[in-house]
Amino acid sequence: MMTNDPNAAREQRKQQILTVLRAIWKALTTRWGLKLLSVLLAVCLWGILISQDTTLPREKVFSNVKVNVINASALRQNGFVVVSGLEDLEPVRIKVSVPQKNFNTVSVGNYSVRADLSQITGTGEQTVKLSAISTNTALYGTVTDISTARIPVVVEEYATRTRIPVQIQAIGESPMGFFADKPTCDPMTVDIGGPKSIVDSVARCIAHYDMSELPAQEGTKRTTASFTFQDHAGNEIDSTKLTVSSQAVTLRDIIIDQTLYPTASVSISTENLMTGQPAKGYRVTDISIEPESVRIAASDVSDYLDSDARLYLLSRVNIAGETQSVTRAITISRPAAIVNMSSDIAYVTVTIEPIDAAKEEGGGV
Repeated sequence: MMTNDPNAAREQRKQQILTVLRAIWKALTTRWGLKLLSVLLAVCLWGILISQDTTLPREKVFSNVKVNVINASALRQNGFVVVSGLEDLEPVRIKVSVPQKNFNTVSVGNYSVRADLSQITGTGEQTVKLSAISTNTALYGTVTDISTARIPVVVEEYATRTRIPVQIQAIGESPMGFFADKPTCDPMTVDIGGPKSIVDSVARCIAHYDMSELPAQEGTKRTTASFTFQDHAGNEIDSTKLTVSSQAVTLRDIIIDQTLYPTASVSISTENLMTGQPAKGYRVTDISIEPESVRIAASDVSDYLDSDARLYLLSRVNIAGETQSVTRAITISRPAAIVNMSSDIAYVTVTIEPIDAAKEEGGGV
């Protein structure tokens, strides 16, 4: 029977809802053991299905992943160079979605995190976006998250200069018994490239060469030397951001050629050291030479080791009309075979005294 009473209609709907709820509760509270078993069975079946499907992805996290900087050369070709921000890049953490079959065998080496410098298009403060990929998507899945998205860097204009002179800065002594001739370097000039502020300040390249490390052997020795750069005031420049090359070949060091010659001590002849006669009433009482010998260096020094070998002075002391002692500096002869002498000059002293004084001392020269 139909009724238009609103209260009766609401009461009827309420009774219907209660009836449905009682039915649900009865279904849940009766045979609950069987229902629990059904749930457990469903979970087991789901686990079996999951384990059988090796293509299903699982999430894995890797920490301390190294950031690789790429396309630095491309950045230079575009006229820019990073001057700071890449010195001590902190490792990042990545999340990956990897196929279940490779979950236990995949390693951090299967993924690459990159900072691509070719993104940079201007100078000043810039940011570089990090990207992360797997080496094989089918085997190792994809990277779903990276802890650091961007890194800040400072960029300068890239500049180059050619024919920077190389100067040798030698330290130490040559081996005992040998004379080291002036060293030569290869190359004699270098080309540099880097941040414009640094490139513009470079005045010279300094090759650091330690002669004490040379072997005690006659002949030409070839060694390598490290190098630094200086500005016009002689201050050392931080060259870690410079590229150094010669004839388009990157340089790690400078080649130094050094020739060693054996040395020997050779006496200076005391014959024919003066000419002329002193003034009347005076006579020569002594002639001395300083030094009496010099140390020479030659490719064949044995020619000068004979006891009769002597070097000669190129002129004599003229004492004509002198009334007192005379000292003169005279050039020592230097044969072509001698490459070095400890002295090119000898001082000859002729002692002149009155004849009476000379007689009192028992004679003269």
